Amino acid sequence: MNKLILFLPLLWLSACTVPIIEDGDAMPTVFFPTEEATPVPSTPIAENPTTAVPPTETETAMPPPATPVPTEPPAQSEPIRIQFAPGATSATINGTLAAGQSIEYLAWAAAGQWATVEISSPNNVANFSMVGVKDGQPLKRLENERRFWDGSLPLAQDYLIRIHTLTEADYTLILTIEPLTDVLQPIYPIVDGMTGFLLGGSHNGQWVDPFVAMKSLQDGERPYQLYANSTFQGTITGQPPTTPFDGPCGGTPGVPFPPESDLSGLVALAVGWEAAPRQPQLLPLDTDIYQQAVAEFLQTQSLANPEVHLTSLQKIDLEGDGLDEVLITATHLTGLGNGLPTANAGDYSLVLLRKIVHGTLVTIPLEMRLFPETVELADPVQYSVLGILDLNGDGTLEIVLEGSYYEGRFVTVYESVPQAVQAVLSVGCRL
Repeated sequence: MNKLILFLPLLWLSACTVPIIEDGDAMPTVFFPTEEATPVPSTPIAENPTTAVPPTETETAMPPPATPVPTEPPAQSEPIRIQFAPGATSATINGTLAAGQSIEYLAWAAAGQWATVEISSPNNVANFSMVGVKDGQPLKRLENERRFWDGSLPLAQDYLIRIHTLTEADYTLILTIEPLTDVLQPIYPIVDGMTGFLLGGSHNGQWVDPFVAMKSLQDGERPYQLYANSTFQGTITGQPPTTPFDGPCGGTPGVPFPPESDLSGLVALAVGWEAAPRQPQLLPLDTDIYQQAVAEFLQTQSLANPEVHLTSLQKIDLEGDGLDEVLITATHLTGLGNGLPTANAGDYSLVLLRKIVHGTLVTIPLEMRLFPETVELADPVQYSVLGILDLNGDGTLEIVLEGSYYEGRFVTVYESVPQAVQAVLSVGCRL
């Protein structure tokens, strides 16, 4: 396990006006007002909320032309991972190769899934091989002149598809991986990189708690995609989840990553779709409209003269409906420097979501903890955004929030549903 922190398990959300959730209670739901409800006073979003931020296109760079080597065709240094669109079971890839050039692709699949690989090119000059990365078992060799392969995959692992051509050619590769039966449909895990804790996962688009997910992830190691906020950071191999530890966090499922890995601030996902289809726009932290919005909100929470300090300001279309939301993180904690969990009067940390509902702008507190008066041993929480990602393949982006405090930490996943924002997964612990 990578840098596992020993804390007591908890499932709660800290907020001055949001009730603490005890073990066994349901996750909280923050409801949007109806059309008749009176929203929190605020100023309309200035950045044209009816226009979605266009997704940032991610271009996959083709490898530079290479000189053919008679004994071993050259290939790019890193294989390209194939991503399926949300809900899709097939991906089509078009490309061009110079004479003697090769290119490699990776795709992960579970044991028993049925896969079909087909390549086409003018005069059939391009061919492919396919091999299991973990077991090294070749499923199709280049010497096999058939441009098609199908069969049941033997192990839960990455499969490497290598395309090669002796003459310059355009090619089209079609990969199809059929889902297993409904009972055995894969669970896609979500992991807090810093601790390795398994938050849970998704199954057929539905949320699965960590203990259920753990039982379905014992078929082998997996490649996990690493994200910081909405930015892809690379991949890492994770072992099947375990609960091997004594002490306060001994019963919390966790995914062992290589021990030398530092995954602080990252979310690790083993999913079969593009987890960041839309990118947030970072707004200046001194933007007056959001400074004012936070000040107004804090005043409604009994902080008469709040000192506003924004730490993150991101605009993004969560639902893909053409309407932008704005995610605001603000923190002002002055009592943490004395080595004790003290909160001074006026201290706070919060995460707000600004959203248009039925044509009305509303300000939704996702997480908050604030102190109108000084409190000793208060355990003030500092909130931050770990990710804005599509965690269950439905095309809507979830918000992954981190809360850290004196000898403790937790991570919560929020999703936007009709008329509400609700917490769907949460894990954490403390001493």
